Amino acid sequence: MKKLLVSTLAVACFGLGAHAYDAQQAALFDGFYSKMTQEACANSTLFIDGEETMKRLRDKSDMLLLDVRTDGEASVLALSAPNSLHIPLASLFQKANLDRLPADRLIVIVCHSGTRATMAAMALKQLGFKQTRVLKGGMIALAEANNPKNAPLK
Repeated sequence: MKKLLVSTLAVACFGLGAHAYDAQQAALFDGFYSKMTQEACANSTLFIDGEETMKRLRDKSDMLLLDVRTDGEASVLALSAPNSLHIPLASLFQKANLDRLPADRLIVIVCHSGTRATMAAMALKQLGFKQTRVLKGGMIALAEANNPKNAPLK
């Protein structure tokens, strides 16, 4: 009987921990995602297209082009604009890297296709980087928009 009681108590204690979640983090997510109605998503300014990004590069707009691809991806094809910065998503949220990001100007986040950039943008917005946008279509869209009409002048 004693073994049954102890094992039941142990299962109950460990079972409660297995179903627990961080209520404070859930409240933050609720505050953020509850505003994402269908209308809000349709009117979202989260994304920027390749053409607009190239125009801003050509006009030397005050923005940061943040590349969150892996080191391997960046070694094959790197962004070389003076206002670009490469910080892989895996290390983006380390304090030293967050301190490198401007809180007062536009940050356009780039990855291969846009998926990692979207994750990074959502998290950065929650941290207070309000002027964060995602390059819709990623490096592919940037390459497609890179033409004589849009290319930065040397």
